[in-house]
Amino acid sequence: MPFQRQIIRLKVLRLKNKTKTYLLLFAVLAIWATLGYKIMAGLNPDVSQINNQEFDAAFNPKPQKGIDTFSISDIARDPFLGTLASLKKVSNTNTTLNTIPDVMPDISYGGLIQKKGSKSKVYVVNINNQQYLLKQGQSVNDVKLLKGDKTAIIIRFKRRNYTVKL
Repeated sequence: MPFQRQIIRLKVLRLKNKTKTYLLLFAVLAIWATLGYKIMAGLNPDVSQINNQEFDAAFNPKPQKGIDTFSISDIARDPFLGTLASLKKVSNTNTTLNTIPDVMPDISYGGLIQKKGSKSKVYVVNINNQQYLLKQGQSVNDVKLLKGDKTAIIIRFKRRNYTVKL
């Protein structure tokens, strides 16, 4: 009898192991089936029908009622400082509006180039971010180089002399 009990116990244990195996196999298959379905659904999405609405193609703008006008007036008080602004005097002199004021170009001195044993000097001058090599007496864009040394140059622009340092 003890031998039969052992055999029955082994059969019950085998049955329990088989049921666990079948349950795990079913769970794995269910997970793989769900994963496969989601991949296939992602690759082939359902395209829903889009209802095209018909619009009236005619454009009818609203007519303007009037032109909005404004005016600028002088303010006697400075709004930021709270002080009275100086009154501007109107002069009746005849001035021409078409004349362009003489604006000095942006000039910088880049240095001096000189060969050893030579007396000729060449100056590197930047005028409006353009680099020029000038000798004494040469002019570019109404800027004439009068004289210079290692530290500064003297130029003339519109009948005025200016000193530009290195």
